[in-house]
Amino acid sequence: MKYFLTFILLLLTALGVGWFFARGPEPVRLIPLIDESSPVYLGVIPFLQPEKLKEQIDPVCQYLQKKLGRKVFMVTASDYESLARLLELNKVHIAWFSHASFEKLRGGNRWQAICRPKQNGSVIYDSQIIVNEKSEFNTVNDLRGKVFAYVDRYSGSGFFFPNIYFSNHGIKPLEFFSKVEFTQSHRSSILGVLNGIYDAAAVYSTDLVNQDASGLRVIARTGPIPNDPIVLREDMEPALKKNIEEALLSMHQDPDGIEQLKKITAVRGTEKFVAESEVQKILQSENH
Repeated sequence: MKYFLTFILLLLTALGVGWFFARGPEPVRLIPLIDESSPVYLGVIPFLQPEKLKEQIDPVCQYLQKKLGRKVFMVTASDYESLARLLELNKVHIAWFSHASFEKLRGGNRWQAICRPKQNGSVIYDSQIIVNEKSEFNTVNDLRGKVFAYVDRYSGSGFFFPNIYFSNHGIKPLEFFSKVEFTQSHRSSILGVLNGIYDAAAVYSTDLVNQDASGLRVIARTGPIPNDPIVLREDMEPALKKNIEEALLSMHQDPDGIEQLKKITAVRGTEKFVAESEVQKILQSENH
């Protein structure tokens, strides 16, 4: 009987609480909010030494930070494959790929190139095959049996387009050279040529990577290669995607952006960012 009375008391209490909430104020609605102050991460690869890389990327981060109202940090991936994984895992919001790595790695991934830099008056460039200026090599044919350095299998200027050049000249690299190495960095390739580790290397512009390119000689140019795309995930939060795209495309017209662009122009020749749709029109006209 004691337990029965206890049960009835608990039941009445539960019913009373339920009645109170049913008759009381509206339940509190929990609305998820996006933290507008959460950081944005821009991913790159270490194609330059750390201080030079920061010099070229930091102005973009600083400008975006002001326009987005969020902290923007640079994240340095070890290589293009690692950068692709970071983008897929949402560890970076923005990824700055090379043209070749973007084309090869995106596969079924829903990535979107939003713009590319216009540098030295163009959205395309040529890569270089370089040798030590003290060497006796004047053409690629002089490199038979020598040690050659690539940058990365997904690098346009450091692998993909040089191989097209070699193929057009009847050269099979693994048979033609005595040894082929991947350095993972344009600067490492350049220093390797200067220090006699490699007889030649395929790199991006030596002027941009190694100041005045002293001690080096260009014996061939490969390309033309579209400038490196800035890439976002297609499923990025629409407002953030729009704000990033609008900020970059208007950077050359914004007083804050103009000041930051001056820094990049000085070290990289970047004048503005051009929408991907416009870049594709230029590339189509170049191919006709």
